[in-house]
Amino acid sequence: MRSVTPAPSRRERGASTVLYALLIPVLFASLALALDFGKLVYERHELGNALDAAALAGAHSLPADPAAAKNAALEYAKANDSEAVPDVSFRCVVASTGATKTVASGQVPSVCDPGSTAGATCNETICAIPCLPGAGHTCNTITVKDDKAVPYVFAPVIGFDAGNTGSLASDACKGSCGKQVPNPMDIVMVADRTSSMSSSNRNLMVAGIKSTLQTMTKEQQYVALGTIHRSKTSPGTCITTPSADNTGPWIPVPFSNNYTQNPALPGATPPLNTSSTLFKGLDCLPASSGGTYLASPLKAAARYVLGKDTNNLGSLPARSTPARKAIIFETDGNPNEKDISGYTSLNTSGDIGSTNGTTACTNFKEVADNAKAQGLLIVTVAFGDANTARCNGSGSALVRDVLASAASKDSKDNPSTASDCSSTAGRTAENTDGDFFFCAASGTELGPIFVSAVNAISTGSHLIRIPG
Repeated sequence: MRSVTPAPSRRERGASTVLYALLIPVLFASLALALDFGKLVYERHELGNALDAAALAGAHSLPADPAAAKNAALEYAKANDSEAVPDVSFRCVVASTGATKTVASGQVPSVCDPGSTAGATCNETICAIPCLPGAGHTCNTITVKDDKAVPYVFAPVIGFDAGNTGSLASDACKGSCGKQVPNPMDIVMVADRTSSMSSSNRNLMVAGIKSTLQTMTKEQQYVALGTIHRSKTSPGTCITTPSADNTGPWIPVPFSNNYTQNPALPGATPPLNTSSTLFKGLDCLPASSGGTYLASPLKAAARYVLGKDTNNLGSLPARSTPARKAIIFETDGNPNEKDISGYTSLNTSGDIGSTNGTTACTNFKEVADNAKAQGLLIVTVAFGDANTARCNGSGSALVRDVLASAASKDSKDNPSTASDCSSTAGRTAENTDGDFFFCAASGTELGPIFVSAVNAISTGSHLIRIPG
């Protein structure tokens, strides 16, 4: 016999109708929330993209111009999201010691300089230190932070007018950004110690070079010292004793990898090694009565660092990657040379000099061009009177312009240029413009110059995640 399912009673049909009526608002509410939640997710994604673009745009101007970095970040954020009004802050990002999660030795101030490591947050790879630009502090990282209210379209019918993306932040860094990548360099520092420099200025110059050494990494960067004028071949107790004639080495102090000691605390400035030959050569650096030669000491430094003349690099530990060859050349005035028949080519040994200041400056530029053609990085420093002196009297080229033309091109392949360095503001502008010419009124201003040069080499910007 076939069974028959009884039809729903009138009471059951009524109950179903009521249930459906109650569920319809819930279904519509769920749909409204789903649609508006999708909009919220979309807006959060768009704001994140805008902040990423803003941070990368800002990082491009670091560390030299934090004001431009902030302006660029705000401009790019607004261009990519018209409602974005982000907060902008800066940090100094350096390497971490690893498991102990503290600032790695030598990273401050050589990578960036926040003035203090207080407030650093670290993971096993990097440390982020709060950084306020100004007062000589340099920041390599920009943080762009914002949140956004998102009006709902459908959800207001059920009492939800708007949502919020939540706070989003993007961080972008320029340079090594705390990665302890190998940065081997062979550097010859050529210091002018001729009689045109006063004893106080010479002492300040020595102090500046010493402070420069404390920004460097001895295991990666080997440093030799050259002098203007020459030093004695048999110097006695002071390796930089000046030569009374035109004989003896232009590079009296060979390459050193022990010029500093380990710092007492991670991140602290390493103390100088007073037992090192480099320190001793600086510490006793006497004035020379010889003239201010330009082309000859630069040529000698180039031949020395390139190995065309004998050096001691073969006796020092090998590094993991080839070393960048560099010369830091400092002088305080116009050339004062004797006539020496020679060549500006690095392939031929021997000095070159001229009593004609214009010719002496031309020889210097030609030697520099030949050195740069062989891959040398040249950093030049106009110290004191070199900022206003001329090669050969009134109407001739300014020595500072000659020094700038001798320096290497900047990271954008633009020639280094010189500006008026007679004021503190002018020197600050010159020394933060990203090229390899610097000016200093006193020895104490020389300290940050090598740091600025290293930062100018590292030009890449990329997004990072700040340790929380």
